[in-house]
Amino acid sequence: MARRSFRLQFVLKGMPSKWAWIIFNLVICATASFEHDSWKAFIQLTEFDYEDTCFSTAEAEWAFVNSPSNKTLSIWEEKLVDYANFKHIQQIEVVNSPRDNNISDSSSQYKYDVAVNIGDALLNSSDFRTLVHFAGIAEFKRLSAVCKVSLTNYTHRDVERVLHFSNSAEEKKNVWIAWHHELSGLAKNITTVLPIVEQAAKENGAPDFIQYWESLSGYKNGYENIKYEWSKITNLHKKILRHVLNNLSHKYNFHANETIPAYLLGSLQGNDWTPVAVDVSPHPDLVHKIKKNLWKRKLLGKSLYEIASHMGAQLLNNVPQYEFWRNSNFNGHCPSKLIHFCKDSNVRVSTCYQPTLSNFLSAHKNIGKVLFNQMSADNVPVLTIANRYSVLEEGVAELFGILAASPAWLNHSRIIDNSVDNDQLLMVSLMITALDVLPRLAYYMSADMWRIKVIETGMKPENLTLSWWQHRQEYEGLNNNGTEIPTFLNDDYITSNKPYLSKITGTILAFQFYEYLMESTEVRYDTIVGRQSKADIIKVIQSGGSNEWSEIIKKFLEITEISVNPILSFFSPLEDLIDELDEDFKYKPITVKESELQELEKKIVAEVNAPTTTTVTPRTVIRRKGIVTPTPYNKENSLRANANAVSNNNKSLALKTSVHATEQKSENHNLSGSEVSTKVPFDESLDNSIDPDQDTKPKMNTSKAVWAVGAVLLATIVICVIAIFGRQRCRKTPKNRRYV
Repeated sequence: MARRSFRLQFVLKGMPSKWAWIIFNLVICATASFEHDSWKAFIQLTEFDYEDTCFSTAEAEWAFVNSPSNKTLSIWEEKLVDYANFKHIQQIEVVNSPRDNNISDSSSQYKYDVAVNIGDALLNSSDFRTLVHFAGIAEFKRLSAVCKVSLTNYTHRDVERVLHFSNSAEEKKNVWIAWHHELSGLAKNITTVLPIVEQAAKENGAPDFIQYWESLSGYKNGYENIKYEWSKITNLHKKILRHVLNNLSHKYNFHANETIPAYLLGSLQGNDWTPVAVDVSPHPDLVHKIKKNLWKRKLLGKSLYEIASHMGAQLLNNVPQYEFWRNSNFNGHCPSKLIHFCKDSNVRVSTCYQPTLSNFLSAHKNIGKVLFNQMSADNVPVLTIANRYSVLEEGVAELFGILAASPAWLNHSRIIDNSVDNDQLLMVSLMITALDVLPRLAYYMSADMWRIKVIETGMKPENLTLSWWQHRQEYEGLNNNGTEIPTFLNDDYITSNKPYLSKITGTILAFQFYEYLMESTEVRYDTIVGRQSKADIIKVIQSGGSNEWSEIIKKFLEITEISVNPILSFFSPLEDLIDELDEDFKYKPITVKESELQELEKKIVAEVNAPTTTTVTPRTVIRRKGIVTPTPYNKENSLRANANAVSNNNKSLALKTSVHATEQKSENHNLSGSEVSTKVPFDESLDNSIDPDQDTKPKMNTSKAVWAVGAVLLATIVICVIAIFGRQRCRKTPKNRRYV
């Protein structure tokens, strides 16, 4: 630059000072603009390279999730290691790329930070392999473990059904303990894995691991702000907790103190309370009617997601692309897994068919995430997808969940009819949302606060479980009823060292989105069609990967801070009702209705599985619609009969209202004892999986910079040629026709 400046001064020496100064500044601006455009082109090439490698890794994860085996696990782990090495190479290239900090706009600066501070991928190969291997084995056990209760093999699906339907607290406790016992062998390794986050923080230039997690979520001072906001809603959470405790203590006949046994809440982790909605609702008949209509309308698997996609059409003028429906697996496992393939906003879901309240809400949230990625694809946010946890994506997903339980949407989906009393429907809607949102928020808080304490204090392995339940009792109001069960191993965020900060923030932000969209926090009975404010929500989504999320919501929605005030306003009618109910508490048993729902479930599944006969001259062809028949919780079930709950057999969900999904065939239809756990123990395989020669700095590839500069030069030449010939043509055109 100094040499060019000297030449310009020499050439312009004879010119008048004014014109010389103008020309000199124009040249400087043009040079700066060229350098900036060159750097932007370089980043775009980096993003395209990310897409290819990310796609390959996602394919390996998809194969593992749908066909868990030692082979698919090993392939996925190696792909993750290769992906990390690739990210490291790209990071070196970006750091060494020519870039003028004085001309970078906020979007360019954001992409630079995301491409340089790439998270756990900057770990040395030994630490990264340790983390990946532990997370992979834990996930494999969660997907394929089979627990033995009274000499009967129970899969994940069987255990969830017992926790959901059984009226025996002892039976629930037994299967809950047995399932988590299958994972407890990994507990001793958690103290090796958790401290790795400190090394990751150091490699990413963060002062400590807390600020490192905050940077990955794009929320400076996030934990301090979130703890302050959480303190505002603890009273609301405690009221819901007390109300649930009163009802469950009468149902299961136990003494109500201040906490609830986690296994009585209907799920393995106890952070989703929607399974007990009938037990605790002020209008249990209406909740039962909603659950019954989900089955009567046969909203199984794909049909459930099709209903959710209608919300996308109304709220965002968008629906999932054809590839989502073609490639997803709607007859797999729950909880559902959403995997992003990076290319062309390709997202797939692997989920189960059961139309429970939890799955109904989950389907809407997943559709929200699918559409978020689909609509933000124009900004090529692959760097954000690969290296950050998106608060906006979580916020949009939770907004879909809030709207899914609203009276307007329950009416629109024909899950309830217009004859229902509006006041009753309002309270049921609020209760469903409260049972979905508040326990998860409390769980996210306890999980992150527990890990922070473990890492900061260097806690010994023998104290982990005790400390875990102390945090769950403090934040969630749950207890383990005297059992030493490390349920944290059933959480993929904990076993992979992922922070929950983005989920906490996104959940709170969703109610601010709702307030902005509805221009109020009141639960509405009207639809969202025609609301002008939704255009701004669409702009937020479309800009989702281009800048810091806080800047985006400030620009389009004028939201300057995260606040729980909309949550408090939203639930205030329910809070008032609970105060009234607790003053004159009366328990309403609904055991008969639970049995009725189970019978309806059997009937609907039998109808879907029934063969349909099509007469074709001169022969008859029998075609069967395949769906996994749910096994009643109190009926003995063999492992082979339920193997598709673990390995996803070749039966695909087929409904009259759906397009057939691609059949996913499992590599391990019959699980033997050796397939239930990995062939090599964690400690032993960990030592053998580390290659000391791999811990070397990756070599930089300079070809990308050459392509970037070349692309900008070529574009500049083309523009100049067009300008020159366009000007000549204009001169040849008669003056009276130039502007016609």
